[in-house]
Amino acid sequence: MTNKEPASVSDEIQNMSFCVFDLETTGGNHKNDKIIEIGMVRIENLKVVKEASYLIQPEIHIPEFIQKLTSITPDDVADSPKIEDVVEEILEFMGDSILVAHNTSFDVPFFNSVLRRLKKPELTNRSLCTNLMTKYLIPNLMNSNLNYMSKIFDIQHRKAHRALDDASATAELLLNYLQIFIDKNIQKVNHLYYPRNRYELDRIHFKNDESKEVIKKKLASMRTPGLITFKGENGVILFALPLRNSTKEKEFISEQIDKIDWEMITIRVYGPFLESLVHFSNLFSKLDTPIRMDVLKFLWEEHLPSLKMPAKITDEDAASTGPILERGFGDFVITNHLVPEQMIIFPISALHQKSGLIFRYPSHRKKLIQYINSKSSRMTNNKLKKIHIHPTLKIFIDTYLKNSKDNKSDLFIFSKNIPQKNPDQFVSELEDFLANNPNTYNYPKEYI
Repeated sequence: MTNKEPASVSDEIQNMSFCVFDLETTGGNHKNDKIIEIGMVRIENLKVVKEASYLIQPEIHIPEFIQKLTSITPDDVADSPKIEDVVEEILEFMGDSILVAHNTSFDVPFFNSVLRRLKKPELTNRSLCTNLMTKYLIPNLMNSNLNYMSKIFDIQHRKAHRALDDASATAELLLNYLQIFIDKNIQKVNHLYYPRNRYELDRIHFKNDESKEVIKKKLASMRTPGLITFKGENGVILFALPLRNSTKEKEFISEQIDKIDWEMITIRVYGPFLESLVHFSNLFSKLDTPIRMDVLKFLWEEHLPSLKMPAKITDEDAASTGPILERGFGDFVITNHLVPEQMIIFPISALHQKSGLIFRYPSHRKKLIQYINSKSSRMTNNKLKKIHIHPTLKIFIDTYLKNSKDNKSDLFIFSKNIPQKNPDQFVSELEDFLANNPNTYNYPKEYI
C-alpha cells in the first residue's frame, strides 16, 4: 500500500459540484407569489457541463411590471407545466450539489416555500451567494448587481431577468471567483462561505516565512498604483511607499525587502496615486527619521524630477514654510477610483480617507453636489476638520497637486464656487475630464 498525499484545497474545489440557479417569479411574497421561470447550470471540474430551464404556469396573473422586467407574458406560460409537474426534474438536476445564486437569500427560501406547499422536504444543500462573495472580495464596490458584474468581468449576459441567462452569467461569475480563491492560495474550503478579510482583490499579505523572491515577483507584475507597507513586531510600521510601479520603485523596494527585518509586508492597490498618497500620509510620521527622509527623497526624485526637493529640509523648516498652493488654487480634487465607473473626491484642505467620497457619475450626481455643498459650507465657516499631515510630506503633496494641475494630468481640481454659482459649467468640466481620463486600471479582472 502507498500513502496518498492529502488533496489540496484547490483540488477539493475542482472536485466540487455546483448547481447555479435563478428564479423569475410573480413577486417576492412567498405565500402568494409563484415561480414563472427557473434556469439552472451545473458546474463540475470547474466547467459548465449541463443547463436546464423551465417556463412555469403560475396559475395566477403575472403583474405588468414583472412582464416588462422579464419579457415573460401570460401567453408565454399558457401551455407551460405547473411547478408540481417538473419539481422532481428540478430536484434531480440540483442533486446534492452546492446551490449557487446571485441572491441566495431570495432564491433558496422562495424555492423552499414551494417545496413546503407541495408537501416535500426542504433543500438541505449548502449554498453560496455570488452577490455576498462580491461584497467580500471587492469591498469598495458600490454596485454589485449581476448586470454590472457581468460588464466588469466581460461575461456575456444578453437577457437580464431571464432565468437561464441570469444563471449562466452567475455561473461564469462563480468560476471567476473560484479561480481567484485558487490563485490566492485558499487555505480552507470553508473560506468559500466566509471569505471576509482573507481574499480581497485589492490587497495581499506576506509573512516573513514567505520567499523574498515570490514577493519581488508579485511586485514586478503589478501595474496598478498602490501602497506597500512593512510591519515589524507588534505591528510597528518600518517602511511604507506609495507606488506607481516604475522600475526604480521596484528596485528601491527590493532593497528594503532584503535590508529590513520585517514580520509582514502588505501590498494594497488603490488605483489613483493620490489615494495611495492619502493613505500613506497616515503612516509617514510613524517611520524612523532616516527611513522617512530616504522615502521622501525618493518621492521627489521619482514623481517630481524637475522640481528638486528643498535642500536640507527639516521638520522645523517645513513647518515654517509658507503655503505652496496659492489662494484660488482650488478646493476639491476628483480622480478615477480603482473600481470601474467609480470616482473619488477629496477636499484639498482635508486630504484624509475619512474626508473623501466615492461616487458614481452621473447616477450619484445629486449625492456629489450635496457632498460639495456640505464641505464648502464647513470651509466657509472654518469648521472643516483639520487634518494633520507631516510638514515635510505636506510640501511634497502640495507641490505634486500644483504640478498636476499645471500639467493637466489625471486630477480634476476645482473651486467650491463653481458648482454653487455655475453648476452647468461644473458639470461640463467634470464630464470633459471623465471623457479625457478613462479608468485604465482593469480592476477587478486584474487584481493582486
